[in-house]
Amino acid sequence: MPKKLLIIAVIIFITVIFNSTPVISFDNNATVTATVPEFTHPEPDTPVLISPTNNSTISTTAPTFIFNPSWGQVYVDHYQLLIDGGINTNNIPQSTNTIMVNALQALSEGQHTWTITAIGNNGVNRNSATWSFTIDTTAPLILIDRIAGQTTSLSSYDLTTIPPGLTFTTTQSQPIISGQSESGAQISLNLITPTNSIPLAASVGTDKTFSVQPKTPLAPGSYTVFANATDVAGNTTTLPSFTLKITAPARIIIALPSPLPTITLPGLPQPILQFPQALTAFPILLACSPLIWIIIVLLIMYILALHLRIIVLKRRLKTQSNNIKQNQS
Repeated sequence: MPKKLLIIAVIIFITVIFNSTPVISFDNNATVTATVPEFTHPEPDTPVLISPTNNSTISTTAPTFIFNPSWGQVYVDHYQLLIDGGINTNNIPQSTNTIMVNALQALSEGQHTWTITAIGNNGVNRNSATWSFTIDTTAPLILIDRIAGQTTSLSSYDLTTIPPGLTFTTTQSQPIISGQSESGAQISLNLITPTNSIPLAASVGTDKTFSVQPKTPLAPGSYTVFANATDVAGNTTTLPSFTLKITAPARIIIALPSPLPTITLPGLPQPILQFPQALTAFPILLACSPLIWIIIVLLIMYILALHLRIIVLKRRLKTQSNNIKQNQS
């Protein structure tokens, strides 16, 4: 009996030392059961990634990877940089400041992932989040294929398409300039005169096309046009400049029968809208404003009325002449 009591006393002492609640059961055979706590090693805090940001696009094959170090109870012995799932740079020292590190070699264009692993001095590791980024070092294409209704092909792939002194002439005061470039790129055009600069901008759509147009009518004159495209990664392409010359539309002269005066109307700009082929025989009429239409209709009515009066007058004169001849005979 004293042996049983001694065993029970030892078990109670052990459980008090390890802060565990004992589960003791005994029967006539004096069977004893005890629960012993399980000890685990803590992990370092998670490193926090900063740059390259997740899902970003960059224009260098040698990016700098930036992250905040781990803190907490576990001291970090060193860090590892993992690129595309494999260890690229090892033994990155702990620091009290933001940590910056470069890959051991240049990376290829395309998509990559990166992760930072914190190695604790207790042998336990902790991974950061995994971020992805895309490397794009290729400058975007810029192609201008239409200027003020005129088909052209000004390409950054072939600069011979833009010879020195290239000029486009139009009577349109708000000409449309359209073309193609890399999806998501920003298109910037500047129309330069000796006294003014008119910026135009557009975003390239998913169909890789763009179109820009001045918001207000441009004064007649010569404009030097500079065009460039900047893609998401920051790569830029610039076209050689060309000239856009805007001329005043020709005046419309309506000659009426003498002795009526000749009427000169202001020139009408070319229509910007596209019309069916059957209507292209009347470009001036399609471009007329309502006021011009009213003037034209009134002039036509006036001319018809005048001709009708002349016809009536001729008939009267002929009738009178016939009457005179009859009376003389």
